[in-house]
Amino acid sequence: MRLSKKTFLYSIMISLVLVLFVLLYFIFMLPSLYVEYTGQEYLESVIRVQEGYSKNRSYQGLEVRNPTGSASLEIPLEGDSIYLAGKAFRLTINIKDPKLLKAVEQLRDSVKNTESFADFEMPDIDFEELKESMQMEDGGPLSDILSFQMDTDEELQDVKTRKGKVHIITDSMVVFEGGMNDKDNDYTTYIAAGKTKDALIFSFLPVMTPQMNEIQPIVLGSLPMIAAVVFLLVLIASQIFSKKIVNPIIRLAGYAEDVKEAGYREMTPLEIHEKDEIGELGTILNELYDKLRLQYQELEAKNRSLARENKRQEVFLRATSHQLKTPITAALLLTDGMISEIGKYKDTGKYLPEVKKQLLSMRKMVEDILYLNHSAYNIQREFVDMNLLLKEVLESYRIPAGEKKLIFHCEEQPVLVESDREIMRKILDNLISNAVSYTPPKGEISIHLSEDSFEIFNTGAHIEEELLPHIYEPFVSSDTSRKGRGLGLYVISYYMELLGFQIEISNEENGVLARMYLNRKEH
Repeated sequence: MRLSKKTFLYSIMISLVLVLFVLLYFIFMLPSLYVEYTGQEYLESVIRVQEGYSKNRSYQGLEVRNPTGSASLEIPLEGDSIYLAGKAFRLTINIKDPKLLKAVEQLRDSVKNTESFADFEMPDIDFEELKESMQMEDGGPLSDILSFQMDTDEELQDVKTRKGKVHIITDSMVVFEGGMNDKDNDYTTYIAAGKTKDALIFSFLPVMTPQMNEIQPIVLGSLPMIAAVVFLLVLIASQIFSKKIVNPIIRLAGYAEDVKEAGYREMTPLEIHEKDEIGELGTILNELYDKLRLQYQELEAKNRSLARENKRQEVFLRATSHQLKTPITAALLLTDGMISEIGKYKDTGKYLPEVKKQLLSMRKMVEDILYLNHSAYNIQREFVDMNLLLKEVLESYRIPAGEKKLIFHCEEQPVLVESDREIMRKILDNLISNAVSYTPPKGEISIHLSEDSFEIFNTGAHIEEELLPHIYEPFVSSDTSRKGRGLGLYVISYYMELLGFQIEISNEENGVLARMYLNRKEH
């Protein structure tokens, strides 16, 4: 299954889980939160009523949740009057009964002596005596005797009371919370008591306690719309999220395809914008391509090296099968002529040196070719004194140069080069050998040695322009009349590449200049 389909299915599952969570929240959790919130609202409402009435001694301007059931009782700390006030009335009651007035005074004294309602103690009032003294004679006026009458209705037998709570609001205010319930409803009554400088004030707030079954139908009725909206929003969000995942992966796949087609060619790295696992994957892909490209380049370099080795082997075979034929044939002809004493070959003293010369030529050729194979695997770098090495090589060409009456001009300075001594000797030997061979008699050879380069210039020599691009190839010679081996410059270029040096050979005015750079190039 493709990633986009998987992501879509995961989004559906997440949507269903989220909708189920919302349903459970609205059915079970939200109603209880609503009940708790409403109860807190009622508590704050009775506090506002108590504070407002204590300040204004009136309900004018007060917001009351239950205007018909809310009232405040005011008992002044002085005098024989008490007040009962509500949203639509204010009642003044004068106390005439001495015993009732005495009970009120006891209550006043207890409040006066109490700093905080947390320490309030109810005075010891004889309520039975108070009740007896307030009994009215049959037909007696209410203005003479104040009495309380409590009737019990048989239909209210199922009413049960709940345990009350006491809320200490401030040092001068306390709220009593009590309640009862029947089969269908739950009622709560709040009574706030507080004192001011000149009065003791009570506020009453009876309310019907909200029930969970009152809000559940509303929630259940709105669930289809809520579920549809939430499901739609989740689907939209999941599609956006899916694109955020799939599009970068598609981009990574396209980049990987380009990398596959590019091979070892350099490519612009993939731009990484993501900071997640996809971004890490893109970074790793860039690093992987860089590593593969380097490996490709190393492989190409090894292939070129193998190609050079194959060419060297070809040189070896061609030299042994073809180039050695000429000196061997010449030596055999000379030897046969001397053995048979034919004509001029009777003079063995003259022609034996020629035979030796041919044999030395063959040996030199074989040594050059064999050393090519040996040097590739046995490079031993050390600091070589170029001045000393140059003098040794020049000494070996003193006799051939003297026979041609060549003049050497040498400009030297102390130079140490990190190189293989024997290979460097071969290079100098071939350069000087070419200079001696191709400089006409009585010509001049100039040598300049510095820290950066070795230069040798031989006058009177010239390389055909069409041969210049091929002079480093094997068996290419600038002078066909000499029937040379054509290996000198090939050997030099091969050795120079092994050591990491460079060489340039060019035609100059009245001569040929060979310049060898002694600073190794970086591979």
